[in-house]
Amino acid sequence: MSHVESIRPPAISKFLAHLQRGELQLPAVPAVVRKLRDLAARSDSKLDHIVSWLERDPALVLRVMQLRRSASFGRSSVQNPDLHFIINRVGFLQLSAVVETVWSNDCFRVDDPRYEPEFTKLTRLSVARAMTMRALAEHIGVEVFPAYLLGLFADVGASLLLRALCEKTRSFVIAPSESLTIVRAYHESMSTAALKMWGHAEPMLSIIRKHHAPVLTGANATYSSLLLLACQMAEELSGDDDPTGDGDEFAPELVGRVSASMKIDEATRETLMARLSSEFETVREVFEDQPHERIVISYGS
Repeated sequence: MSHVESIRPPAISKFLAHLQRGELQLPAVPAVVRKLRDLAARSDSKLDHIVSWLERDPALVLRVMQLRRSASFGRSSVQNPDLHFIINRVGFLQLSAVVETVWSNDCFRVDDPRYEPEFTKLTRLSVARAMTMRALAEHIGVEVFPAYLLGLFADVGASLLLRALCEKTRSFVIAPSESLTIVRAYHESMSTAALKMWGHAEPMLSIIRKHHAPVLTGANATYSSLLLLACQMAEELSGDDDPTGDGDEFAPELVGRVSASMKIDEATRETLMARLSSEFETVREVFEDQPHERIVISYGS
């Protein structure tokens, strides 16, 4: 019997059952993150209000202050810019990206070097996918923030599963390839269950539930199509292959048909990618050189 077969019933099946019954204690979305999501998504938000909320979380302040060192911040005559100056310079959307990145990057981190490369890859891809979803939604004129969250959390179940494997298999070493076999089979269900516990609505859940084999008709067709394109563009943006897929989900012909339906031709795609490359480097500079706090998740008895 392989390690995958031997750990699946006690670790994965039980873990999934706890999660689906609402018995698993997941990290709560911090109040400051929820508030900053709302403020950054609104056009009438006041800068002073955003700063006052941001200052409640020293870790977020540290990351935002680091934006002044990024290449895309540009030259400034101000020697010691404060939060007001930095946020005004980079904009609310960039601030939103940093806030979500810091939270998601720290949320399911583990202190096991066997899993570190996969966690890092999942984080980079989630951020790249979220930023791409936002850019695509802006381009076609649909609501932006739901698109951003779809991109950010589509594969949150993969991080949950890797954490479960790490915590439940300390008595023996499971190869990354074996853990990823389990991730590919169950991460969509895990993502859906976790997001339901965090209070996200059914339209988002139904898209994520089958995002590797998306339904491109019906009420959710637009966002499902955008997510398909974003998944493909995020791999190019981050330089990573998606560890949750088998590489054959999105054939070039399918991507071409969806692009045409969204009126995103090659020239438009190149323009979006050029902009996203600059934005992604800024965010990556902020979070990749930071230490990660260990967050404990209770798996139940």
